[in-house]
Amino acid sequence: MVNCRNLLNSVLVTIVLMTLAVSALSPEKFATCCEKVSNDEITEPILSYMIQKENPPCVRAVIFQTESGLYCSLLKSPWVRRKIREFHNSKAKSTPSSTASLLSIITSTASPPAGQTS
Repeated sequence: MVNCRNLLNSVLVTIVLMTLAVSALSPEKFATCCEKVSNDEITEPILSYMIQKENPPCVRAVIFQTESGLYCSLLKSPWVRRKIREFHNSKAKSTPSSTASLLSIITSTASPPAGQTS
């Protein structure tokens, strides 16, 4: 009886530890957010961008996507607004791309935008 009890306790402890280990490895979000922003100007071409709202620990930021990755930038920086205008101007002149950007994949949702129904 004592051996069965010890075995059962060991099995239960193992299951709890494995559950904790798996849940610690599982991401809670699809992508991480900007918790800090930089005021350094990005010199690479901008592929896309999105504006992140403040939702602690995430801060209000503009997230720029470039060939080398994502950059968290301060929304109020004058160069940020200029980069956004340049991005929109270059997109208006170019033809639509058939490939989805990383940011469009991250920010897409299963529900339709407000005011639209399926």
